[in-house]
Amino acid sequence: MSEPPLRPPPQDDIHALGQWADALLATRWQEVLETHAGQLEAACRRAGDLAYGTYQNLLLRDLKRQLREAGLRATPPLPGDFNRSREWGNADETDQERWMWSVIHTASGEALGTLVHVIPHDHTRFRVPRRPHMSGLPETSREGVEAALSARSGEFAAALPFEDWYAAYLNTQR
Repeated sequence: MSEPPLRPPPQDDIHALGQWADALLATRWQEVLETHAGQLEAACRRAGDLAYGTYQNLLLRDLKRQLREAGLRATPPLPGDFNRSREWGNADETDQERWMWSVIHTASGEALGTLVHVIPHDHTRFRVPRRPHMSGLPETSREGVEAALSARSGEFAAALPFEDWYAAYLNTQR
């Protein structure tokens, strides 16, 4: 894959960094799907929804490299902590969204802000119904990020973090 015609990542403004990352995703998401279609479909047949993790790793590879080269570090590594992520979507599960995030640190260790990654997906087959997005938030604590995202999206506010949803699900299986 060729490098997109984007400037190096901003290192001092989380909103500009989020816009930069979103522009990178916009240039890559379809190309990654097309280039790796066979691998992703095989991963879906073998492991179901875990194929979306493979897609995200492929999609975010260049972004992670460019952040590293700029002296920036994501904690947890992009796309974020699955257990803290939130998901919702339509009843037939053909159009879901999962929101994940990572705090971005400068080379000196200072928290710059948070990159939020939104990945649309389908639970019935491997399909990304629309392009993934990324944005920047100045908040860096889990509580601050969750409050900011809840203010941005009623669906996010209503969804449980995966770890809480899964615990509730396990309780129904007893």
